[in-house]
Amino acid sequence: MIHIFTSVVNRPDFIPLQQKLFDKFLKNEYKFHIVDDSVDSKITEEFKLVCNANGLEYYRKPPTNKPLNPAQACADTVQWTYDNIIRKNHSEDIVFFLDSDMFLIDEFDIEEYMSDALIGGLPQIRGHVTYMWNGIMFFNMPMLEDKNIDFSDGVVEGEMTDVGGSTYWYFLRTGVKMKESDVDYPTHYNDIDLQKDAGGYNMELHLDGKFLHYRAATNWHSNWKGSDDPLMGKTKVFKQIMESILSE
Repeated sequence: MIHIFTSVVNRPDFIPLQQKLFDKFLKNEYKFHIVDDSVDSKITEEFKLVCNANGLEYYRKPPTNKPLNPAQACADTVQWTYDNIIRKNHSEDIVFFLDSDMFLIDEFDIEEYMSDALIGGLPQIRGHVTYMWNGIMFFNMPMLEDKNIDFSDGVVEGEMTDVGGSTYWYFLRTGVKMKESDVDYPTHYNDIDLQKDAGGYNMELHLDGKFLHYRAATNWHSNWKGSDDPLMGKTKVFKQIMESILSE
């Protein structure tokens, strides 16, 4: 069984969509785990209800007692999830960690994809520093001899990095090679304009077009973790795409 994890702060409406698309396109038996780092009690209750209604695993991340910027908060949640759930409970499983606004839109077999790899993901490059982006990560946990991975952001060998910057040290230390995925920025999908009302955050396609990334759904660019939707036009376009895919 594949264990899929995502961390959430808002947009509980996205979770059932992700699940429907996994049910439609994922070739593997899976369990979907939701890690809640929301700050609005109403949103927290919505996440609990959504997970309960859909038979999903729900975890409430303990609050962090210090102010964090969006990158630090995201890294903190990824690290807590990896250390406290994935390493402790799923060290013998293939684990897939994805953004809360990443959606599978084509048939995909994770076991087959990871059959020749220990870790898979999208590399980020800052100067001479290459690290793994946190939005789409695969871990062949039983095959990893060294499971100690640091996902923090910040300055790495003089280069400013985003979430996952410190994975640079893991790959350097262990010699593990990342199976690299790709990213594309198309203008259209099935005649639907992907750039319409995107607010500067155009949707992405990952892994040969198998995943659609909404981008900026956590509102890190405006009201961080807020429940409002500053990109309502983009959401409307996104819903068009989802209706088109799910009706096929």
